[in-house]
Amino acid sequence: MISSPPRTRARARARSENPLEEIGHGHACGQERRLLGVLLALLLALTACGGSSAPPPQTARSLPPANPVAAQKFLVASELMSGKKRDDVRAEALLKEALAIDGYLWEAHYNLGVLYRRRGELRKALEQLKAAHETQPGAREPLLALAETHHALGQPAAAAELLEPYLRAEAGDPASRVAVTALLREQGKHDEALEQARGALISDATNAAALLEVGRIYRAQGELDVSELVFQRALTLDEKSPRPHNELGLTALARGDTQLAFDHFETALRADPAFAPARLNRASVLLGAGDYAGAAAEYAQVLKQDPGHDGAQVGHAIALRAQGKHAEAAAEYQRVLARSPNQPEALYDLGVLQSDFLDQPKQAVDSFERYLDVAGDGPAREEAERYVERLQSRAAEAK
Repeated sequence: MISSPPRTRARARARSENPLEEIGHGHACGQERRLLGVLLALLLALTACGGSSAPPPQTARSLPPANPVAAQKFLVASELMSGKKRDDVRAEALLKEALAIDGYLWEAHYNLGVLYRRRGELRKALEQLKAAHETQPGAREPLLALAETHHALGQPAAAAELLEPYLRAEAGDPASRVAVTALLREQGKHDEALEQARGALISDATNAAALLEVGRIYRAQGELDVSELVFQRALTLDEKSPRPHNELGLTALARGDTQLAFDHFETALRADPAFAPARLNRASVLLGAGDYAGAAAEYAQVLKQDPGHDGAQVGHAIALRAQGKHAEAAAEYQRVLARSPNQPEALYDLGVLQSDFLDQPKQAVDSFERYLDVAGDGPAREEAERYVERLQSRAAEAK
């Protein structure tokens, strides 16, 4: 049996709510096989809006009771992954110890997968998420996380193969439709995503989470007028929520109206001063406008309420670097890497800082090479490769 996490506040990076990651909370109950402790789950509209996380009606395996020693290690590891004193290295070791004791503890496989996904180590994440899903095929979280990781690795067919039976099984559940809508939208399958969101709205026309997803889809398609109308409708359904204002701000940014975007983010923060996405978005606007001190203050505020927020800490380091505070910026990156040694953005940006501002070519090469070990394909990877080539060439010429 899987326990249902309560509503949790979304944790997101700059620009938009991160659809891939959220911290949820479960509980232990005797020796039954349950979702123990704190689970790191995908940030789906489902959990952001308080929906149930009960497993889909698939075949669930009957598993033996959890070994109490393994369960305790899992609990400690889960706290280390999400608490203020986050320590991913120790958490990883404890989860592996738990699995060595109890190979049926699929929750430990799942948390390891999310830990690796958070670091950007996609293939290691895939291995652990696949193990979690195969151990307990009736659990929703590993299935969705596995599909997302396949997508991130450029394997859309494998992701679709996982999602198809899920969609059939969950066809009548509005909350699950919204969750799948977010996944499909992230994959660029806008028509399929709209179909799922509309299905949720047919069941409940006041489903604000579904409306937000519809608005995000239209924005991704460049239909900004329609997107704005949808977000305004969502706002009438949930006037006290910061989310519609945050989305309206992102739509204004897409139009190039920075001032209007800033106003919307401000309104979102008045609705909920602890709503990190809007504060991160406001920091991003300030950073782009050259107000580096203002951006640093916004990032610092996010870190005050969530000291383990990697995105905010990396943003804070960038703002410090822009102010010429290079040693302080380096210290920020090192704090991130102390928690998550393979955090891609921190490794890349630290390499840039060491190469271009601190005159530390050897350390820069090390940072870039560590980044290349965990990074996916894209412009940043190509730039990191060029950095390594230039720095190594200079070192050879200096000999």
